[in-house]
Amino acid sequence: MGGIETNEHARAKAGGRGPADLLRRLLGTGYDRSVKLAASSAFFIRIANAGITYLSQIIMARWMGAFEFGIYVYVWTWVLIVGLVADLGFANTAQRVIPGYLQRGQLDYVRGFIHASRWIPGIFVTILAILAAGLIWLLQDRLDSYLVLPMLIACIALPPYGLTDAQDGTARAFGWINLALVPPYIVRPSLLLLVMMVFLVLRVPLNAGSAMEAAVISTWLTSMGQIIVFDRRFRKRIEPGPRSYARREWIVSSLPVLFSTLFQFMLSYVGVLVLQVHNPPDDIAVFYAATKLTAIVSMVYFSVAASAAYRFAALHAEGNVQGLQAFYCNSVSWTFWPTLLVGVGIVAFAKPFLWLFGSEFTYGYWLVVVLTLGLVIRASIGPGEQILNMLGHQRMSAMVYAISFLFNLVLCLLIIDDLGPMGAAIAATASIVLETMLLHLAIRDRVGIVAFISFRRKLSGSAGE
Repeated sequence: MGGIETNEHARAKAGGRGPADLLRRLLGTGYDRSVKLAASSAFFIRIANAGITYLSQIIMARWMGAFEFGIYVYVWTWVLIVGLVADLGFANTAQRVIPGYLQRGQLDYVRGFIHASRWIPGIFVTILAILAAGLIWLLQDRLDSYLVLPMLIACIALPPYGLTDAQDGTARAFGWINLALVPPYIVRPSLLLLVMMVFLVLRVPLNAGSAMEAAVISTWLTSMGQIIVFDRRFRKRIEPGPRSYARREWIVSSLPVLFSTLFQFMLSYVGVLVLQVHNPPDDIAVFYAATKLTAIVSMVYFSVAASAAYRFAALHAEGNVQGLQAFYCNSVSWTFWPTLLVGVGIVAFAKPFLWLFGSEFTYGYWLVVVLTLGLVIRASIGPGEQILNMLGHQRMSAMVYAISFLFNLVLCLLIIDDLGPMGAAIAATASIVLETMLLHLAIRDRVGIVAFISFRRKLSGSAGE
């Protein structure tokens, strides 16, 4: 044993040249290691999701035909839009409050929040679905007849869609990143394709209506399965006991996050909406293709943010100011350098990727360059939005995104008419620059951390207050 210890000590002194030592240095230890592994898992889940979604859309389009598939895509897009508000912001609030409750040993509030995060958004989204269905029914004479049935069926998917979003946040709050992301990003699209295959075998007509039925089935099965697995894990982690509630606090703190999410979504799509007013469809198609290609770059940010958020809350609950500073500064590096690497790769291969959409799409190359630049700039401060939300500054985060959205909208209206898709790309990147600067100032003033990738990092005495 002494010889083994001596050899290990010698390897450590030599800088750890073995593969295992290299891997340990890359991953780090403690928070660093677990978050890097979780971020890597989140990134590959999103990449797998992109592959599954792309494949399933090709197959479904061929089975259904362009017209019926177009109806399905349009209707499901409305599910995604309404789904943004379906969880009432509880997914993000879970990552902020649960680590604090665990740190203080308030297990009754943990149990209460898990229960409330299901029935409060559940009741809300069910009422929302009923109202949506009633509105569709009342306006059916004004809608295209082929949209009415698929839209009515889509309303049935809203409650489980909202529950899955809420469950995503509670799973992340415990560090169960795979349980949070695998159901919506892997299981649900895979089940959708499987159900469509069953319909094909049973000779069910494959149209927009049956596709929405398949979407409803896959969404409900995914949501129920995720809840069953979560409850099984939760019982092993937290013993059964009484529940306590802070409903008003949870709802009030969730609403700013909800508005922030809406502004982020609108910030992503305002260019397409303004282009639709001023430009022909082929310009919109090229810009859309460019944004879908650069979405791969943003997956790095998503992965780190999804993995690090609850760690911010946990360190804040512990009162570990120096640990919070170090962890956030590390998260900036984990976000920026991989984003830069992926961004360079996307720009290098942008033309052949765009050519896959059609030869006329290759003129969107410079759109990809401009949009990628914006995403790299955003990565320079890491998951800034998440640290604000986790430390109780949700209103400031929502204000930043509201200002950025309005700036983007005004800039689009001013320059798209002259510059077309490039105007939309410039407006998007300019708004990201503004968003990044505002988040940087908010984090510096409210949290006390200066964490630009190339700037000095320091912590003021008021951190975490």
